[in-house]
Amino acid sequence: MSPCPPGCCCTRPGLLVLCESLGLRSLPPSVPLSTSALSVARNQLCNVDHLLRPFSSLQELSLSHNLLARFPRGLPPSLESLLLQENRITYITAGALRQLGNLTRLDLEDNRIRAIQPGALQSLNKLEVLTLKGNKLTSLPLDLPPSLTHLDLSANCISALDLPSLSSLVNLQVLRINSNCLRSVPESAFDSLPRLRSVDLTNNLWECECDILYLYRWLLSGRVKMATDLVCTEPVHLAHRLLLNLSVMAICPHVLKPDERTHHLAPNSALERKLETLTVESTTQSSFENKRNLGDLSEPVSIETVSKDLPETRVLHEHYTLETLTYEECLFLNKTQSASTSHLKTTSSLPDEEQKCRDNITGRYPPSNATSAEVTRALLSTNRDAAWPTPNPQPFTQQDSAIVISLLVVLCVLVALLILAVLLALKQVLLRQQRVAPLDAGSGG
Repeated sequence: MSPCPPGCCCTRPGLLVLCESLGLRSLPPSVPLSTSALSVARNQLCNVDHLLRPFSSLQELSLSHNLLARFPRGLPPSLESLLLQENRITYITAGALRQLGNLTRLDLEDNRIRAIQPGALQSLNKLEVLTLKGNKLTSLPLDLPPSLTHLDLSANCISALDLPSLSSLVNLQVLRINSNCLRSVPESAFDSLPRLRSVDLTNNLWECECDILYLYRWLLSGRVKMATDLVCTEPVHLAHRLLLNLSVMAICPHVLKPDERTHHLAPNSALERKLETLTVESTTQSSFENKRNLGDLSEPVSIETVSKDLPETRVLHEHYTLETLTYEECLFLNKTQSASTSHLKTTSSLPDEEQKCRDNITGRYPPSNATSAEVTRALLSTNRDAAWPTPNPQPFTQQDSAIVISLLVVLCVLVALLILAVLLALKQVLLRQQRVAPLDAGSGG
């Protein structure tokens, strides 16, 4: 049995070798050629071209968190999992992966990839998981293999979805294209993906006009689990509004022209009525449920995940892989193997990036175990701008009017009586003056 390279950790030399965070500038010279899983992550490797070709049994390889400026050449065809996240790769040539037909997982997250030549991924007939998150792509890669089930293109600069590239992905189940520059989705873009069950389209530059009606109706159909809080950026009067809080008329006023009403809307009258009567409350509830469901999806585990606090209740399996054993866990095992060989330990904790993703998806909503009152308060708080019905003030207005009229009538009666009293008083005064005047005339004669 070949010895373990100095500074590395080997559960069983010749099978799984972990040489992580050692400041290596080249591959360790004494790695057994029979190794099936090798990790040299978190080092300072700049070039490994053709150095790994002799490892004919190598199935899992991690070169993540290094200084590779291009896709490594001369890798063994036996590879099934290749992790290259957080390097400095800028492009993928057409022949870079030609000999890697057994790959099922390829992780290129957080590189600087601007271009992938057409056909570069076409020969990967077994590839299931492809991660291109955090690069500088401006369009979907061409000739993607139909075997893909998980495709992550988030945090790029993609401004349009290429229909031919999407239509070939008949086995795709999870699509992440959030945090890009999409403005709309082409008609029937997702109709050719029969197995699609999860989509993330948040944080794009959605232009809420007529071209977005396909996506609008597709979201309302509820065919897949996804976050529905897509925010409009244009036009200006709809900016910062949630797409599903808008009506068809608000998005595309021309869709209901009088001369087209009967011809265009008759076949979909039921759907249009549903769209027009959609309430803010039901939309928010749907968004909450979809987001909560997204957290249940299983994701690939990143190799570089390091568990700082290793619980003593974790149990290692007989077959170790790069995804179930970290460098620190390996060292821990070597210390405990001498004491007992029947209680080996391992785990596969969620990576920080995945946990952050789940926190981002569910952070704005109550947790799944929240009480109904808390959920209700959360839902109501998201709709504070919605119009609430106000009490009808009409009965109070009529009552006030009747009181005012009665007061006016009483006032008029009082004024009339006052005038009558004044007139009677004047009459008495005049009569008295007439009686006094003749007497005064007789006494003078």
